[in-house]
Amino acid sequence: MSERSQENVRSLPLVSIITVVYNNAQYIKDSIQSVLSQDYARLEYVVIDGGSNDGTVEIIQEFRDKISVFMSERDKGIYDALNKGIQHASGEVVGILHSGDLFCNENVVSASIQQMRDTGSEFCFSDLVIVDASGSRVVRFYMAHYFRRWMFRTGWLPPHPTCFIAKSLFDDFGLYSTDYEVAGDFDFLVRIFYGRKINWAYLNSITVKMRYGGASNSGWKSKWRNMIEISKVLHDNQIWSLTVFQLFRYFIRFVELFVRPMNNRCK
Repeated sequence: MSERSQENVRSLPLVSIITVVYNNAQYIKDSIQSVLSQDYARLEYVVIDGGSNDGTVEIIQEFRDKISVFMSERDKGIYDALNKGIQHASGEVVGILHSGDLFCNENVVSASIQQMRDTGSEFCFSDLVIVDASGSRVVRFYMAHYFRRWMFRTGWLPPHPTCFIAKSLFDDFGLYSTDYEVAGDFDFLVRIFYGRKINWAYLNSITVKMRYGGASNSGWKSKWRNMIEISKVLHDNQIWSLTVFQLFRYFIRFVELFVRPMNNRCK
């Protein structure tokens, strides 16, 4: 590598990708390989396991020499695990790829960071596709290009798995609240978007495949829990809304069931 190339690499922000997992031996390898295949030159990978006993830990150990930080211990849920990851992350920017999810191609991190640098942003998000268990059939196209801050009042948020977040925002606004079971990400985004005017950017690209069946996207019981927690987040942050407004979010989801990306397809 030439001296100039080395200088260019050193000028890049260190990015920490965090994956949290509990008993997901079936899919954890896919997620790990998806992160390790990224072409970004300054990448730190943090894996937080919640004390799995199904073979997940053994699979992670196969990649131990390529994982910067690995912990396996009981936690108090997904947001507690994410907080552990953030506290152990050294990067200037944090990205989150949940166990079972996949980056769509090898330049997702590079493209997201370039968008942040080009726009001077502290926060970047993009589109994702929700897929079936096989990862091959698109169930829903989660479109993010029409995001506006007022949409938080309806319970809508930018796709969390696509977000790249300046670590300074966690310093300024705190970590994920463990008071929530499924809406801790919504709470964090509400706090940063309503706490002050942040610089954010949208990357017009499909960057993540999210497998259907996660804590917040499967079953009516989970959806009802999500609605209750979102209402609490808005109330606690003194953001005026009505529960009925959340019907708008479900209308968008209904539309997304019939929309498929025409180009920029996720591999």
